[in-house]
Amino acid sequence: MKHIKQKTIQSSIVILIIAISAILSANMLYASSAVNPYDKENLSLREVEKSYQKRVNDIFNEKLTLLKKGEKGGGTTKPPKNDECNENNYSTYCLAMAVAKEYDQYSIALNKRGTYITIQDENITLGQASLTMAEQHNEITNELDRSKKALDISIKTYNELLIKYKMHLQYEKIIKSLTKYNKKFSEFRKEVEKLPGKFIDATTTACT
Repeated sequence: MKHIKQKTIQSSIVILIIAISAILSANMLYASSAVNPYDKENLSLREVEKSYQKRVNDIFNEKLTLLKKGEKGGGTTKPPKNDECNENNYSTYCLAMAVAKEYDQYSIALNKRGTYITIQDENITLGQASLTMAEQHNEITNELDRSKKALDISIKTYNELLIKYKMHLQYEKIIKSLTKYNKKFSEFRKEVEKLPGKFIDATTTACT
């Protein structure tokens, strides 16, 4: 009897843990959906994909605009304090933080969508429904994989652009300095050309 009671208690504990985990997961899902721009059941999977692509593209464009303006335009690439990036920080780190947040929300929404399908045909069979769900699951998995790879490549490309653009600005400063030097040298040369070929009443043409 003791063994049976122990087993019953253990089973009850396991069931309780599973129930608590399910409740916590549901609460987390509810909290994420409250602020998740991609968790919208009225949109098709393709529409959610387009929404994600547009939002990420807008983030990259905003950072590129700040990059072109540079620090004179109010932007900065300084490391943020407490990992909190302001809107004017166009460093690769802050860009990665912003798009990673979008990807996380996108991933949560798509994975949630993978747990159900919208049935439009009332006469659909269980086998057809299972096949549709499997196809949707594969499409979501492939989309998340493609999006992750595209994001990694885009961040690396931005980082290279940021480095080269800084070098470009340094080259611009050097070119401006060389232009000023060339102008001064040209003015000096014109003044030298005004001097006579030889000095009047000079005993020698060479310096002594």
